[in-house]
Amino acid sequence: MEIKPRLSLISLVLLCLLGLILMSSFLVYWFQQQEQLEQEAKDDVQLRTEIAQLQHFHRWTLDYWRIDQALEYLSGRKIAERERSQLTEQIWMISRNYNFDPLLILAIVSQESHGNPNARGRGRSGAESGAYGLMQLKLETAKRLGRRFGIQVGDEGDLMRPEVNIAIGSAYLMRLIGRYGDLKKAIIAYNVGPGALDSKLKNNEAAPTRYYESVLAKYEKLVNELNRRSKDGI
Repeated sequence: MEIKPRLSLISLVLLCLLGLILMSSFLVYWFQQQEQLEQEAKDDVQLRTEIAQLQHFHRWTLDYWRIDQALEYLSGRKIAERERSQLTEQIWMISRNYNFDPLLILAIVSQESHGNPNARGRGRSGAESGAYGLMQLKLETAKRLGRRFGIQVGDEGDLMRPEVNIAIGSAYLMRLIGRYGDLKKAIIAYNVGPGALDSKLKNNEAAPTRYYESVLAKYEKLVNELNRRSKDGI
């Protein structure tokens, strides 16, 4: 009669031990699963980061090709191949630093000078307008901007140097975009000057849009040309 209670007690102890073993096994399994999930989440984040980096590299590489091909298309033989390569790298860096579409810069180059680094602007009368180079900069404006950005501009000859002209012209365009917070107004101001545009806006007059529309048309033309070259494997 005394053995039964002992067996019941032993059974209870064994059941408790079995329960503890099962609980411990479950906890070990649970923690292992959590660690696996956390590792998978880290791997997923790492993979997404690497994909994003590859997409950036792809975009940067594509932008470089677009700039080089657009310059070749615009300038023809007006810019030597070595000089074009240096200019491509410069515009590529500008577009990266400002997070700006480089083809918009080149659309303005197309509008202003047709890719001719030695272009001299002329008014309707035929007299020189005082604008020089790829982005048709005026000397005093270029000198003022050059001092601000640490670029030496002495005379119009400096503005005939593509790397100087592009650096100052791009900086001027970005400054106008920052001023107006609007690409359309910035491009209009690039043409007529911020003073003239501000006067129009102050008097609630319509701003002239022909230049802006022409730049957009040049942009579309560049995009179409690059698409054609891409399809042809150029």
